[in-house]
Amino acid sequence: MGTGAVTWTAYGEPAYAALRSIVTELKGPDPLRQVTVLVPTQLCGVITRRTLAHGVGGRPGVAGLAVLTVDRLAERLAAPTLAGGGRRPATDPVLAAAWRAALSENPGVFADVAAHSATVVALIRAHRQLREVDRAAHDMIALSGERIAVDLTRLHGRVASLLADDWYDVADLRRAAIRALADRPALGAEIGAVVLFLPQDLPAGATALLDQLTRCGEIRTIAGFTNNPRADQGVLRSLEAGPRQHAGGSEPTAIRVVHASDADDEVRCVVRMVTAALRSAPAHRVAILYGSSRPYARLVAEHLDAAGIRWNGSGVRPTIERALPRALLDLFALPDHGWRRDEVLAVLSAAPVRGVDGNRVPASRWERISRIAGVVADADWDIRLKAYATQERAAADEETTREAPRQGLISRRERDAATAEDLREFVADLRGRLDHPTTLRRWSELAGWALETFHALVGDLDDGGWLPPDEARAADTVTRTLTGLAGLDAVETHADLSALRLAVELELADDLPRHGRFGDGILVAPLSAAVGLDADTVFAIGLAEDLVPGRLGTDALLPDRVRTLTGGALPPLRDRIDRQHRHLLAAFAAA
Repeated sequence: MGTGAVTWTAYGEPAYAALRSIVTELKGPDPLRQVTVLVPTQLCGVITRRTLAHGVGGRPGVAGLAVLTVDRLAERLAAPTLAGGGRRPATDPVLAAAWRAALSENPGVFADVAAHSATVVALIRAHRQLREVDRAAHDMIALSGERIAVDLTRLHGRVASLLADDWYDVADLRRAAIRALADRPALGAEIGAVVLFLPQDLPAGATALLDQLTRCGEIRTIAGFTNNPRADQGVLRSLEAGPRQHAGGSEPTAIRVVHASDADDEVRCVVRMVTAALRSAPAHRVAILYGSSRPYARLVAEHLDAAGIRWNGSGVRPTIERALPRALLDLFALPDHGWRRDEVLAVLSAAPVRGVDGNRVPASRWERISRIAGVVADADWDIRLKAYATQERAAADEETTREAPRQGLISRRERDAATAEDLREFVADLRGRLDHPTTLRRWSELAGWALETFHALVGDLDDGGWLPPDEARAADTVTRTLTGLAGLDAVETHADLSALRLAVELELADDLPRHGRFGDGILVAPLSAAVGLDADTVFAIGLAEDLVPGRLGTDALLPDRVRTLTGGALPPLRDRIDRQHRHLLAAFAAA
């Protein structure tokens, strides 16, 4: 990328001081002149807006300022054109359908594992990386002789052709944005002066878009450095800059290191230190950054909540872990194990499942009755519950013939019989519903059936606020996901229940709603959030050797010997460790 004027600065407050200075210079005497700041992450964008909202150049606030990520700018420039042409975003379920369609035609080396959901997930991950590789690099991989890589690129090309007419992804957005800027020079004037703030590892498509922006006007770049050559390598490569000769200075370091026996003890210790820090610093100037989300994201959230400390940041429970979505997915899996009693009762107990009368099912009573009746699985739900109900009614009738019938016993036996019959009818209805999709072959039919089953399971979601807010949001997400799956008929002509389950899991597993609002309480986020962070106190946790940097590992689909053939379009696997090192040093510099 043509870097233009580059200002090198340390992370943290020095970076924002440089940003305020450059924005003031670009604004000049005209406070309404448009300036666009391109940031590496959405969180960095929020911090940047708050920083510049306090004013630059002596003015209280900044007008004519846009703060965006590079991909968000591409979306603004290109999405209207792509959507106007009838194309839609290629979500993970869309990619999964396209990959299954390609594998069904000619799986090649993947023949033995083509039906496994983990194969599709891994191929989607590789597909997103290959979208940044140009045709010449694809040809080099195809000629490499690596059997897996050759078949991977062949299938990738087939998937791309299946999606080309009706769907688009981030790579398409960037290419369309480049064409829009070339065809309509006035767009450059609307964007105004551009400041590239703290760029990180930029993919090829993003650098091509920035190159096009330089043709519309100069880009001013503020690049962060850590004084560690390996850690800074990704930034230098993105800017196509030579190695920096740092004039003095040293790597930022932590001022205190605390050892703990395990993760739970470590988080308790940090919460105690956070409590002490809050006596002298406002909460929004304190941050906890974790090197690994497992187990630290949940541990920090639980301990902060227990201590009554407000926090904001990445959520700790994706939508797929909420009760209603989990109940639906577990319901889909019941036929796999023959409708085992423990699994059926787990579905009914874990979520507010509704019966045909609209009331919540008596899960605990059903568990007791099914256990006494001897239900194990499969036909037991019909045969043994029916026999148990008959037995209880017969015992109630016998009790009524006694000289001194016990009314309490009669009522209990009749109630147990009625409960057994209700449970038998409920399970029979569920089994009938899950037998139905075996006759469905199209995505639109399966999605409609799944949506109807979900509503039958949880009742009317619009009837009052009986759900907690998080569960209500999760239920709404499930409804929107199932509705959207109907459009997969254009990609995959055949679908089944296992494909439906995978599509829902892919969509919900990465749906992680944010907790709280930035600035309200302390920030809890991954270590990567250190880029663009400016705080008084930062706690970096989870720095155990097996978590940060962790093991280097390998990539079975795109190993390093294949990545070297792409001329840098696919970075080496070692880059993950260098990038994590950069994030850690940025965290040290941000406080």
